[in-house]
Amino acid sequence: MFLINERDVEWRRLDKGDAKGVLGKYLITDKEGAKKFHMRVFMVMPGGNTSFDQHIYEHEVYVMKGTGKLITIKENIKNEVTIKEGDAILVESNEIHQFFNNGVEPLIFLCVKGDPSIY
Repeated sequence: MFLINERDVEWRRLDKGDAKGVLGKYLITDKEGAKKFHMRVFMVMPGGNTSFDQHIYEHEVYVMKGTGKLITIKENIKNEVTIKEGDAILVESNEIHQFFNNGVEPLIFLCVKGDPSIY
């Protein structure tokens, strides 16, 4: 068993690709013994966005605070949705995606992803 409180983990700046204004906390990863799933918390500052991303693993997202926009592309079909506190989202394997904060407060979401080794 592994237990950690999110408040005890430092925010770190994430500069992957075209991301801007993104901070992350890696709560549970393979370093803590997780073999199938990893749990992270992300904060996207107002006007910021995550990188335009695509990967083999799926992930589930739960919006904890704020509002924003999610753009996905699957099989050449682009989808754009507004996201807000309380929304739960499935980003499928190989689905292109990018989160934007077009609100006035930080957009904070929990993200659980599959470990790439299980795919």
